[in-house]
Amino acid sequence: MVFGFSEILSMAQTVGIVGSLVIAFYFSRREINHLSREFQTQVISELSEKMHRIGEIIIEHPELSKLVNQADPPEQVFAIYILSVYNQAFNMHKRNLLNDAIWSGWMQMMKSSFRDGTIGSYWKKINADSRFSSDFRHFINNTIIAKST
Repeated sequence: MVFGFSEILSMAQTVGIVGSLVIAFYFSRREINHLSREFQTQVISELSEKMHRIGEIIIEHPELSKLVNQADPPEQVFAIYILSVYNQAFNMHKRNLLNDAIWSGWMQMMKSSFRDGTIGSYWKKINADSRFSSDFRHFINNTIIAKST
C-alpha cells in the first residue's frame, strides 16, 4: 500500500488537528480546575471574614454571645471562636493553601496555646460535643495536645 503525497499530507493535518484539540482540552481542563479552586478559596475567605467580624462584635459586646450560645460562658464562646480559626488554618493546610513555613508557625502557636493557656480545658468540653470535624479533632488530640505536654 503506497500513499501519495496528498494522502500523507491529509493524515498529517488530521494528526495535527487531533493533537491540537487534545492539548487545548488538557490546558482548558487545568484552567477550569484552577478557577474552581480559586473560587472555593474566595468563598472560604469571605465566610472567614464574616466569622471574624462576628467574633470582633462579640468581643466588643460580650452580652451578644448569648445569640450564638446561651449555655456557655463568654470565655467558652471565645474559645470556640479561636478553635474555629485553628480549624480554618487546618483546612487550608489540608488543601495545600498554606506553605510548610506558615503551617509550622500555626502549629507552634496552637501548641503554645494548649500548653500555656486555658484553651485546652475548653477543648475538653468542646471536643466532647463534636462541634468540629473528626479530622480536626484527631489532629488536635494527637498532634497538638499529645506533643504539647
